[in-house]
Order: sequence, then structure tokens, then C-alpha cells
Amino acid sequence: MRLLLFCLACMLFPALLPAQKFIQLEKANRARTLKFYVGQDFTYRLKGETEWFTSTITDVQMDSQKVALDLKPVRVTDIEAIRLQYPGILRSIGPSLMIFGASWAGFALVGAAFDDYKLNAGTAIVSGTGLASGYVLYRIFKNKKVKLSERRRLRAVEVPVD
Repeated sequence: MRLLLFCLACMLFPALLPAQKFIQLEKANRARTLKFYVGQDFTYRLKGETEWFTSTITDVQMDSQKVALDLKPVRVTDIEAIRLQYPGILRSIGPSLMIFGASWAGFALVGAAFDDYKLNAGTAIVSGTGLASGYVLYRIFKNKKVKLSERRRLRAVEVPVD
């Protein structure tokens, strides 16, 4: 019964249904886009600024091409660059290698303290290489900066639900 009433209300008053609102990053000659939805965190830099801001997308207005970031309206054309995080495995290799290097050194020290294990150059090389390569990979794949231009642009999109 409730479902029937809900369907009837949706048919009679379609303006009450919310639209799907997002901003999308488009690249020239590419069909694939990257979408940022309402409620998602967004890291950006405004034109003429040097500081990066991280805000939550609270609203998107397609007709005026504005996005509300923490309830502060910003024109999409005023955003100069955005910062993206690398996905999954690329981001997790660096910290995993650092944990491996620290664990190798820790187990070697515990083994030397309580057993007849002797610390040698190989132990230092393995743990140092794990720590150093993990740190370098972490710094390289921490995030990606995308400068917006004519070939890469942000656009506010609203898909109505009818």
C-alpha cells in the first residue's frame, strides 16, 4: 500500500523527486569522464591562489554552472586545478613497503637480542631498501594534480529523474 502511494505521489508531483547532481571532469576527445557527486570530498585550487582547499560538495547548480563547496558557491570556471588520489594498489604499495622494511629491522633486532642471530649488512640493506623505496613510491603516488584548461574542463551536470 505504501509503495502504491509513493508511486502515485511521484507521478503526480515529479518536481518533488530529487535530481542526480554532480560535476564531471571531461577530457577532450575522450568519452570517459570522472564524476564527483554531492556529498563527496573535493580538493581544488582556485585561480590566482596557491593554497589547496578540501571541501565537501553540498550542491550543484547546472544552469549557473556553480558548485556549492561547504555551502560556499564557487563557479566551476574559477577552479584552476583539482587533486585526485591514485586508486588502490598504486597508493598502497609505498606504505606496505615501509611496513615491510620496519618489520624486517624490528624482527632482526628482536632476534639479535634474544637469540644467536647476528646483525649484518644484509639486514640493514633489506630494511633500508624497503623503507626508502616505500617512501619514494608513497611520495610519487600520493596524489595527482590535474590542471584545468581547454582540453580538460569541469562541468556541472544535473540529471533529472522523470
